[in-house]
Amino acid sequence: MERGLSDSNAAFDLLANRRRRRALTVLEADDRRLTVHDLTRELAVEEAGPLITDVPAETVRDIFVSLRHIHIPKLADLGIVDYDRDRGLVEPTDRLAGLEPYLSIVSESDPEPCFERDDP
Repeated sequence: MERGLSDSNAAFDLLANRRRRRALTVLEADDRRLTVHDLTRELAVEEAGPLITDVPAETVRDIFVSLRHIHIPKLADLGIVDYDRDRGLVEPTDRLAGLEPYLSIVSESDPEPCFERDDP
């Protein structure tokens, strides 16, 4: 791992936030560029689904804001994703594969979806 993720402590620190883990899991599974809106919708359904139309607009907005202003920029700063803020596009980089073992460990112990505070 590079650019700030040189040890397992740094990786687990990055993965401490459930929403960030879920975003990485979605990006890893899709393995393609997504819009922040598409990523928001996927996480909203996971957190409050079962249909996007059932998710309160405020919840969707909160997820979008946290992704756009906290989680995606943090992942981009570490080179895990490429983020085009102007176009609203996020794409996994090869560095995401280096996080996969840690992501698997942490994701296996994830409780059912719940709301949590979005700490940076």
